Amino acid sequence: MKVLMISTDKSLVGGKALGDVIERHKKYGEYIEALDIIVLSKKGYREKQISEKVRAIPTCSFGKIGYFFDALRLAKQLFSKTQYDLIVTQDPNFIGLIGAMLKKNFHSKLLVHFHGDFRLNILSRYTVTIADGVRVMSQGQKQKLLKAGIAESKIRVISTPVDIGRFANFETNANAEQKNLLMALQKKSQGKKIILSVGRPDSIKDFETLYEAIRIASKREASLQIGFWRLGSSDLPEDLSEIGEAFGRVNTEDIPAYYLASDVVVSSSLSESFGKVLIEANACGKPVVATATTGAKEIVKDGVNGFLAPVGDADKLAEKILLALKDQDKAREMGERGRSMAKERYSNNTEKIIQFWQDIINAKNSKLPRKPLKSF
Repeated sequence: MKVLMISTDKSLVGGKALGDVIERHKKYGEYIEALDIIVLSKKGYREKQISEKVRAIPTCSFGKIGYFFDALRLAKQLFSKTQYDLIVTQDPNFIGLIGAMLKKNFHSKLLVHFHGDFRLNILSRYTVTIADGVRVMSQGQKQKLLKAGIAESKIRVISTPVDIGRFANFETNANAEQKNLLMALQKKSQGKKIILSVGRPDSIKDFETLYEAIRIASKREASLQIGFWRLGSSDLPEDLSEIGEAFGRVNTEDIPAYYLASDVVVSSSLSESFGKVLIEANACGKPVVATATTGAKEIVKDGVNGFLAPVGDADKLAEKILLALKDQDKAREMGERGRSMAKERYSNNTEKIIQFWQDIINAKNSKLPRKPLKSF
């Protein structure tokens, strides 16, 4: 199986990364003959051989307007040497259109991904109609597509792969440096109840609501000695500097240590198709509190492995955070249930993705069944 992927993730060609993007794509390469990734990028990036079978090639465009034509030019060069069985696009819009044009010109199968929460527009309606398969991150996303008239046979729900063992077995498998880091973080957290946030600086993450929830929780239960840690950014509001610490970007391999040293992991996103951080935290045996986005509702069973709060509601978010912090026994139970749920539901997603690729390639017709598109 030979796959051409089109992506915007600059970490594949040397950009900054928060997470396990490189390792995930290396893993895909273990199952197939070749994976080439065209990365839409401006100048300054270089081709990267990620593994023996996986490489990423930047478009090195002058600007965003050049992404489209440069991606098509690169793809033409690649197809002149390799006949790819499958084209995979990381979104159904602009990148999806590139994939649709390549499918038409080179007669490869096309798989379109929906990674974010969404509403179908004219462009994405066209690409999902052309596509041979559509991968979504949650059942909520699937239901939206079904309501829009997309054939169910085309859709498969497979969330982003998470290396559950890396988080669940961190204390056992950690090297000396990682064990020292964990001990240092545990020492730093002594006598405090640590709220951990992990995520890139992005308005969709709604950190302002999280900050306000922490202020409310700290005032409401001053005896708890609340502490706040943030990974992914060095920014922190001045009024939270006494109880908070921003660690910026940390080594991907070290992230489990921060989960293990915390008491609860919180996500305040306005919109989320999935929620990998929530699964990672649960895999470490930690309870989670999240706003009730499409993705979070799929992962978090309220009161079972964590708590859900209304999107954008700082007061309710603070209330749920305090529930997780005040009852240690309940928090421990939720964390352990979360660990079991993460292992059961998300351990083999890489294999599921590869199987979907193979199923699309093996399908007799170049187009799976489709129905007339409806509006929401």
